[in-house]
Amino acid sequence: MSFMQKISKLSFKAKTRWILGLIILFTISVGLIAGGNYYNQFARFAAAKTNNIIVLPQVKELPFSLGLDLQGGTQLVYEADVTNIPEADRADAMESARDVIERRVNTFGVSEPVVQVNKGSNGEYRIIAELAGIKDVKEAIKMIGETPILEFKEQDTESSATLTPTGDASSTEVNINTDSLWKNTELTGKYLKRAILEFAQDGTPEVSLEFNTEGAQMFEDITARNVGKPVAIFLDGYVISAPTVNEKITGGKAVISGQFNVDEAKLLVKRLNSGALPVPVSLVSQKTVEASLGAKSINNSLQAGLLGLLLVSVFMIVMYRLPGLLSVLSLFVYGLTMLAIFKAIPVAVALPLIFVMIALIFYTFNEIKIFDSTLALFFAVIGILLFFYALKPVTLSLSGIAGLILSVGMAVDANILIFARTKEELRAGKSVPQSVADGFKRAWPSIRDGNISSLITCLILMFFGTSSVQGFGTTLFIGISVSLFSAIVVTRVLSVLVLGEWLEKRKCLLGVKKIKAE
Repeated sequence: MSFMQKISKLSFKAKTRWILGLIILFTISVGLIAGGNYYNQFARFAAAKTNNIIVLPQVKELPFSLGLDLQGGTQLVYEADVTNIPEADRADAMESARDVIERRVNTFGVSEPVVQVNKGSNGEYRIIAELAGIKDVKEAIKMIGETPILEFKEQDTESSATLTPTGDASSTEVNINTDSLWKNTELTGKYLKRAILEFAQDGTPEVSLEFNTEGAQMFEDITARNVGKPVAIFLDGYVISAPTVNEKITGGKAVISGQFNVDEAKLLVKRLNSGALPVPVSLVSQKTVEASLGAKSINNSLQAGLLGLLLVSVFMIVMYRLPGLLSVLSLFVYGLTMLAIFKAIPVAVALPLIFVMIALIFYTFNEIKIFDSTLALFFAVIGILLFFYALKPVTLSLSGIAGLILSVGMAVDANILIFARTKEELRAGKSVPQSVADGFKRAWPSIRDGNISSLITCLILMFFGTSSVQGFGTTLFIGISVSLFSAIVVTRVLSVLVLGEWLEKRKCLLGVKKIKAE
């Protein structure tokens, strides 16, 4: 008999104990992630007090991923030259430039950078990049690098200036006497598909370019009308190669060969692959930003959250007695899980924890017979989004802290609905176990409608809001998702195991005084 078959034949109480054991393991895991430093301190203290008789294993202490306003960093301001771009296309060009810079920053592992476009009153465009945790301005500028403008130009035959060849016929380099030597073509880095580092027969490094379908056709047209003439490859306004075209080139491939070493060629490949900016930009401002809140404000915010949890816990215990105490334990699991999410959890750890949460939610819905296709789709979306954020640590900012504190109230809301409904069932004369079961089942429609509407609002904030609004929406979305787990799974398991028939004559512990006769 397989393990799953053995589990399926267990009694309802036995299954619930197995689920409780899984929840305990889950809680220990998120607890070690959230408070690894405190655990390690205790482990060292225990080893010192017992002369190393009690030696507990150490855990890796994971840092919180903090935003620019909490840990400081670097702010860079670039001004864009849009004079050669039509008025109607400037907004799209600036958004493309913003995306390129953001991709460059992400390549170097900056936690949730804020890159935004600002348009001044005089029509000028600027790109502001805020890089959390980067205190060295020079390092930040180097990180983003010079923004490459890749252009292909052909000889200006109407110019009186002449070209002076400096190389062989296959890769003729030219001395630049004056910029009227060249005229623009339609082919730019916008149409570049990828760049690859290769080596010539003599071992010198060169950069191979491959264009997309549209760019390949442009390159073919350019080489077709310039057979026997040079075509210059410009990078950031400078000629880096000007070979003479021997024949029309099809397939959309070109080679940049120049006087650079392997490291310079690698850097050029990285810059080109990260995307060429559709507009030239120049750095106009650079400064180090100190944390606007700092450690003291972070502690104050966390203390506010803990105070909120304490007040909510007191309210739940006073109003609902023993069930309220169970909800406090559920909130404890919720709090540890939320703190763990804001740590830089390795993907190998985050994914199993997410899988356990989703699996337990599905199991619980199946047990209380409220599972349907809508819920399947709903939690599939939650699972996918949580998976996405497992791959990238959630950055905690001021707005994120606001969302975290607000989600505490959302976390207890489901418990209130469940226990209020349970009290109504008890007053109707039902047994304690039946009232608990019906309380969860009949409170679900209100929980579902309230949380789904909130999650939809969070998704709107996440995908259409500005950076700070996105942080608030993201934190609140995760908080609501985790609160569903703590209320529907953790609270239910504790209620099923604790709120049994032994309370039939002790209904005061449930906050119920008067019982209607059946």
